[in-house]
Amino acid sequence: MISRRIGLLLAPLFVSIPYVSASPLTPSHSAKTPRTNLHGPRKPEEITVAAPSHKTSNGVTGQQVGGGLIRRETRAGTIQTVTRDFIAKQSPTANPVQVLALEPSAYIALMDPYGIVGGNMYLRGLPGDQIGWIYEGVPVSDIGSGGFYANQTSDGDNLQQVSLMPGSVDLSTPTVAAAAGSAYATLRDPSHHREGYVNMTYGTYNLARGLIRADTGDIGHSGVRAFASFSYTRANNWRGPGTNMRKHVDFKLVKDIAQHSHTSLVMSYNDNTLQFSRWPTASEFARYGAGNDLSRSYKDGLGYHLYALDAFQNLVTSAPTELDLGHGLHFHDTPYLWWGSGSIGGAALATEGATYSGSSPVSVDLNGDGRISSTTSQLIYTPNYYSYHRAGNNASLDWTAGKNTLTFGWWYEWSRMNQATPVSRINPVDGGPENIYGDYGPLIYRTSSGRKWYASDYNSFTQINMLYLGDRLSLLRDRLELKAGLRAAMVSRGIDSYVPVSNDRRGQNIFEPLPQVSARYVLDKHSELYVLGVTNFRTTNNSTLFELYSPAGGSLQTAPSTVKPEYSIEEELGYRYHDDLIVGEISFFNYNFTNRQLALNSYVNGALTPMTLNAGGQTSRGVDLQIGTRPILHHLRPYASFEYLDARIDNNIPIDGDLLPTRGKRAVSAPKYQAGLGLDWDDGSFFANLGLKYIGAQYATLVNDEKMPGYINNNVTLGYRLHQTGFLHSPQVQINMQNMIGSIYRNAVYAFTSNTGTVRGIYGTNIAGSSPLYTIQPTFAISVSLSTGF
Repeated sequence: MISRRIGLLLAPLFVSIPYVSASPLTPSHSAKTPRTNLHGPRKPEEITVAAPSHKTSNGVTGQQVGGGLIRRETRAGTIQTVTRDFIAKQSPTANPVQVLALEPSAYIALMDPYGIVGGNMYLRGLPGDQIGWIYEGVPVSDIGSGGFYANQTSDGDNLQQVSLMPGSVDLSTPTVAAAAGSAYATLRDPSHHREGYVNMTYGTYNLARGLIRADTGDIGHSGVRAFASFSYTRANNWRGPGTNMRKHVDFKLVKDIAQHSHTSLVMSYNDNTLQFSRWPTASEFARYGAGNDLSRSYKDGLGYHLYALDAFQNLVTSAPTELDLGHGLHFHDTPYLWWGSGSIGGAALATEGATYSGSSPVSVDLNGDGRISSTTSQLIYTPNYYSYHRAGNNASLDWTAGKNTLTFGWWYEWSRMNQATPVSRINPVDGGPENIYGDYGPLIYRTSSGRKWYASDYNSFTQINMLYLGDRLSLLRDRLELKAGLRAAMVSRGIDSYVPVSNDRRGQNIFEPLPQVSARYVLDKHSELYVLGVTNFRTTNNSTLFELYSPAGGSLQTAPSTVKPEYSIEEELGYRYHDDLIVGEISFFNYNFTNRQLALNSYVNGALTPMTLNAGGQTSRGVDLQIGTRPILHHLRPYASFEYLDARIDNNIPIDGDLLPTRGKRAVSAPKYQAGLGLDWDDGSFFANLGLKYIGAQYATLVNDEKMPGYINNNVTLGYRLHQTGFLHSPQVQINMQNMIGSIYRNAVYAFTSNTGTVRGIYGTNIAGSSPLYTIQPTFAISVSLSTGF
């Protein structure tokens, strides 16, 4: 009842404002309303309004609620969605994570001004590797670490919508990394008319980007249509030396078979080379600010910027299909493939006679003089190399009979992931690596036996079987919806080492039953209540089974551990309100975690390596609120969001034979308060967009002895759109600005620690501390985009 009263109190604040429809936007030959992901959130009920629904060449309607930051939902559970009206007004370089920055449950920490490098996302205080990301039906969270690399999926010009389900997943969602919830990104559908689109963007830090897209339109009477696009992006590193480069291709083909029956083929290819930075401690930030990054000169040894490159290429392809078989039967199927290959750079100083492959010493001539001398030391290139092959299929059958809909499905995936550290010489010309992948070329080191020198070389084989069964019951003339379901996840993983270690073959088998129940009750034509109870889990990182040694000296860097899968139970109670002007939602949530997994970014052999530890239990509870309107005061669409979060550690955490006094402490990277404001003005020609997000203070250590202050992010968009000009459809100029006053501040915890100062353990041990690392908010950046349809 409390939530209902809040909703009824909020509604009158807006209903007295006159609703004035926006003037028509310049029409173009646009696609029909796109379908949502077949294995993601279901499409909400459509609402008809008097305002026009024309679209510009980049998909803007001028009518989506809150400027595209909220929409009406009908799911029994929190769902937060950004749509094309908002996405199109962000920088064209924006990635799927970046566009979620104003949603109540999320906060985003960018590492570069444009999102080329990606960014870190936190969902109700939980990091991105706890979120199950689905892209056009494909689980794209890393099968090894659970991480999501947002820069590797779609171009912002083609991104139709992104939906967040904090704390929960749908019954058919194919993921084993969703203790924090799930996210779903979809591409635009191809147009029914033949057309093209081009966008050119230039900005600070020598940003240069171009994209071109072509739509076939309907091909005869075949029911087939498709689009393909290519983009190239390049920008300098904002803090120090180096550049970021990205080449990307999106393709989508749709075949309309019959009403409620269709299939599609989706492919996204990405190739990027990114410059990583050196992230500071609190004291280093206070002294240097954004300075003290990696060096421009190879004479500075391990701090040279060319030893911190991230080079990766990947291909994601899927074929989502939905068939109406008649007699109440609906079949859904998404086969998919995911391939990727690349490396993260690293370097180490090695001495002849003290070189190792795994735990075994090997003889390597480091300087090429034909002999081994213990007085010869050499800088060596030691990247982390990754290669992925994933294939899977997610199929389900719905049977509707009367008031019941029964769903049964099976998700299967097989994957092979190679992780290795090949060792190669440093290029004598510029001091950088001979090749950034480190696994081929004339400068690869070989041992005295003639074999390539690998510090580590692992293959991870993972098989996933998930069966799911659920029932939906509709009662009281569809006013009451009851759902219950069970997901049974079975994960089998084998690890093979191809260099000497204490055990060259390890394995793990996981079985997790995941029940979920929900209820939704429609109070009247404007409002509804929902309640949700759901269980989720996150499988362990494959690296927890690794045994990693230094190639320079043979010391053990990482030992295998018995990290357990994380399990979460979440309850939600929510209220929604909607009418012809307003859409709003408030939800109260409570989480209980067991075997809470904390991911720690560490450097092994000079290369960035994610590590994981179990941190016992955690309880998180709070409230999310969001509200937005259709156009008011002629063309203004405001949006506001708020979150209160209380996330606490439930127990003392074992460390160094003692217990760290963490019980009752606040969880790291979990700000107590967040608040967002979005304002959108669009009269069909001139448009402007403002985004403000306050992120509260957050702790960086488990014992809460170091805290990062709160801050406010800001983004501004200005633009002007012409009407049809010759063969050009709605050509426009758009200016995007972020961090308008150029403030330099820490925006996220990059690597937490247990404690900063010395802490006395529960059993009396003095536990030495270490300093956390932080990412820094990119300073002021501006970009100008010219785009048009044709």
